[in-house]
Order: sequence, then C-alpha cells, then structure tokens
Amino acid sequence: MLLMLDLPRELYLMVCTYLQPTDLARLAGVSRDHYLAAQEPLYTNITITSYGRFVKLVDTLRRVPVVSTISPQQRLRWFKLTDAQLRERDIKHLNIILDNREDGYRITGATLSNCIGAVTRKCYSVKIHLTLYGAWPKWIPQLERFGLPNVSKLTLFLGGAELEPGRAWRGSDESPLWNLVFSGSTFSDLKDVYINTRAYNPGDLPTSLQDSIHGAHPVRDYVWTKPNESTSDNVVPFYGLRGMEQIVLAHTPHLTLDIMQSLFGSDIIPHNLTKLEIVNCASLHAVKHLPAIATLLQRALQLVKHLKLHLCELSHFDNDDDHADLASQYAAHIDQHPAEHPCNIVRELGNRIPYLDLALPFACSKIFPPAQKSWQALAASRDYPAFPREPVDTLPARLMAQGNKYRRLISLHVVCRGAHKWHEMRETAAEMEQKGVSWVLVSPNQADTWQMPGCLPVERLANEELLRVFTEEERWAGGVAGCSRGSRGL
Repeated sequence: MLLMLDLPRELYLMVCTYLQPTDLARLAGVSRDHYLAAQEPLYTNITITSYGRFVKLVDTLRRVPVVSTISPQQRLRWFKLTDAQLRERDIKHLNIILDNREDGYRITGATLSNCIGAVTRKCYSVKIHLTLYGAWPKWIPQLERFGLPNVSKLTLFLGGAELEPGRAWRGSDESPLWNLVFSGSTFSDLKDVYINTRAYNPGDLPTSLQDSIHGAHPVRDYVWTKPNESTSDNVVPFYGLRGMEQIVLAHTPHLTLDIMQSLFGSDIIPHNLTKLEIVNCASLHAVKHLPAIATLLQRALQLVKHLKLHLCELSHFDNDDDHADLASQYAAHIDQHPAEHPCNIVRELGNRIPYLDLALPFACSKIFPPAQKSWQALAASRDYPAFPREPVDTLPARLMAQGNKYRRLISLHVVCRGAHKWHEMRETAAEMEQKGVSWVLVSPNQADTWQMPGCLPVERLANEELLRVFTEEERWAGGVAGCSRGSRGL
C-alpha cells in the first residue's frame, strides 16, 4: 500500500482506474495522504442507483473534504500539483438510475432538477446519463418547468403506465413526453435518447426477434381496431433534434403518426444524428402510414450511419379477408406512388449507409440493384465465403470493422404484389454484385440466407434467425448497453 504513493502520479492514476470502488475505498483509508491522492479516481465515474444515494452525493460535493495538506514527501513527487488540485472531486461521468417502485414517492421534478443542478455547478463538464424505470405519468410532466443541464443521455423504461396508446401521451398539449424529450428546453444537452414503454426495466427486454415481433401484438390489435386517427396539419417542431446523435424508440405505441411527422417530417434536420432505431411501435401501420414511413426512410438513409426500422406484423394477415386486403391496398399505393415504395427507396438511397436492418410486411427483389450476370453463370466461379459467420451476434460489427456494409431484411408476410416467390428473391440477391455489401434475408417458415459479395449464398434452417436467443448486448440493441452498469457504483 505504501508503495502506491512512490509511483509517479500518472502511473498512480492509471492503476486507480483498474480498481473497483471497494478497493479504492480501502486505498483511501490507509492514510490521509492516500485519501487525498484517491479523490480524483474515486469521483471520475459514478453510478447512482437510488434517490437517497444521489442526495448523499450532492451533500458530499457541497462540503470541502477535511484532509491534511500534502506531505513534503508527496510534494517532491507531485511538485506541479497544488493542494486544491489534489482535493478536486471532478465527476466526468454520472450514471443515475431511478426506479419508480423504490423512489417514486420521494421524487418530484423540482428535487431532481435541484440535485442535478448542484452537481453541474460543482462539475462543469460532467456528462449525465439519466435512467428511469417504471411508470412516471404524474412526475414526468413536472419536468417541463425545470431544466436538467448536462444530461447527455436519457433512457426511459416506462412499462406499467396506465395510458391509452395514441391518446394520453400523444401530443405536447395532452402530455409533455415528446415535447419534454425533444423540445431542447428541458434537456438542453441531450444527445442520446432511448424510449421503451413496454418494458419496466432491462429484464423485460425481448429475448429473440420473434419475441420482439410478437410482443407488439396486444397493443397493435388494440390500436389498429380503433377508428382512423385524424392527423394534424400543423407539424410541431422539435428543436432538440438539432443536437441529437442517437435515437431509439422501441415498443412505443405512443409514437403516433403526428409525432412521426414532427420528428422526421419537419423542417428541422438532425444533421448530427448517426443512429436511429424504431422497433415495433404499434401505432405505425405499414400500409395506412406508408407515406410517413417513406419520408422517414428517405431522410434517414441520407443522414445516419445506423438505421434499424422494424414495423409490426399485420394482424391475422394470413387468415383474415379484411387484413389480407391490405396487400392489394399496398400494391395499389406503390403502383400509384413508386417513390414511396420502401424497396425502391432502399435501392436508390441505401448504398452509403454502413448498417441497415429492416423488418417490413412486404418486400421484393426491387430492393437490390440490378444483376450484372445470371445466378447460374456466377455460381460456377464462386465459392462459399471465407469470412466466418459465427458468432452471429458479432457478425455486423466484424463485417463493418473490415470496411463492409451490413444489411438484414426481414419480410414478415409476402412479396410485394406477389411479383415472385421467396426463393426467386434469394436468387436475385445472389446475382447482384454489390461490392462490400453483406445481406441477411429472413422470412418466417423460409430458409434464412446470408449473402456475401462474390460468394455463394449460405442457407440456414427456417426461422433460425427469428428464434435465436439474443445475447445480453443484443437485447440492448437500442444502443443503451451499459445503461444499468457503471464503473463506480454507489
């Protein structure tokens, strides 16, 4: 222990970064000099998991630490640093996790704002990740009257809220959720947002693609049996979009058509946005809302580097005449408005984006660029890819690390307009020669296919991709991996 203080300060701090909070606390308790020297690494990264501990942290920051002046021996080693610098408790990253079941009765918008404000006044450059678990419908509206500076990342698991999808949280007049998050006034420094109104906490996240798809069915059936919603002509601008870098909206039926138009159809262009994920938001209808979905695709494909758009299945599509008629409605619409056909949009605008993951009710071979040679001619000179497919969960990252682009297409129902069969779709994918573009093709009850450029397609068992159990990181595919984790727990 005593040898730690003999290290140069740079090495001392480097060693401290590898220590757990309990080890740092033991080191700080050896002597006053050790306590003084451990201040900086102790406070660099902090995770708070309850409101009571957050209050204690704020109280600690307000008090000056009672320690001795730096010893003469330390002065010889760390001669460039003053006592004030060594006592500095500058938090770089603060992760706050609040659970409604534990702290809901203790917190108000004012108290949270006061606590965060106290931290930012002491630590000017702190980056705060705020995570809320559970239903906060009465508490969240209070935040509209307060500012939460330095909150760069916001994660909302709002499962359990007794709210009618599409109404109670629909617009800024009835509920402040969307205006609160994206207006730019309450969260002035927000860059990364994740919203999930199905899950209460990370433990409720889907365990597979099929679980994710089927999890939207109850809410979807409720929303889609309601009368057609009337959209407003006035698009509410969300000025906070200008600073956004990542947006993930998962299993959120409160993402209605009006909100979609305000987020992705207004004059405010989120030029800093690099990642966008919209996953099984049940209020979005793949046929009725096709123009808005087309606008989203057209804008996102030209802005972001990572796009994941998973639309909901059409309920009872295979055995209900009313819903089966949606296929003909869809076909008529894309025939009349080919610019709004998602397959055409992806083919024309999707060449640049490194990561693209789509789940569409209908898809066809028009999503691929035209083939240069026939599949039979190409197959004669091709072999299976040397690039390893396993482990599947890291395939996108490994492909992009070598400069390739990753595409996954999940066709939930049939081919657009019944133009061809699914096996013909796979053959078309094999014929194309998109340099550096990898495709994974998935359709229920059909063999999955992985296509690498210049190689023979690799076929897997039917539904293998849909039933494969997610790893922990894949369950956090919304970009919030590590939300519940931190390097310094309190």
